[in-house]
Amino acid sequence: MSELVEVSARIYSVEEYFEIENHSEIRHEYEDGLLIPMPGETLNANEIAQNFITALQRILRKNGFRMFGHDIRTIVHERRLYRYPDVVVSASNTIRDIRNVTEPVLVVEVLSESTEDIDRNKKFRQYTALPSLQYYLMIHQDMALIEFYQRKENSKTFEFNFFDRLSETIDLPVLGTSISLEDIYEGIEFEESESI
Repeated sequence: MSELVEVSARIYSVEEYFEIENHSEIRHEYEDGLLIPMPGETLNANEIAQNFITALQRILRKNGFRMFGHDIRTIVHERRLYRYPDVVVSASNTIRDIRNVTEPVLVVEVLSESTEDIDRNKKFRQYTALPSLQYYLMIHQDMALIEFYQRKENSKTFEFNFFDRLSETIDLPVLGTSISLEDIYEGIEFEESESI
């Protein structure tokens, strides 16, 4: 059973949201005036996101991109919607603000029981509506499985593929690189699960 995420009862302005975030010990996403506390993450989720960053950061920097972890806000809709993806990549020349990414090229969410439905539905629609976004990855933390969405060239449409073998590599041609599942899941121990 997934945890319920508490949402603020009152409506906050963007300015109030920024002020709260500057002094809060927990992160909040912002959606049309509502503050949504970010749930704590598991060790696996944190390590998977760090593995992704470690595997690609140096090459992306050389290719003109910057990559950030889950503490950097991504503006999904100006003054209405701010998210904290687990990993976000943006072209270096589009970064104009030290606190927010405005034109993500790649977004990664590590799925958890409490966020999977939002990541798969609401956030999927919001992220893929961004003209700059080329890749959306949803990474499972309880098994080697990645749901991969890639924008078709010169289109609003995204193609779907999934990867479930550690020997597989995900190509990211817009970023000039690729990443293997072996690198993403390095050091991760999955709990035993019952066969279906």
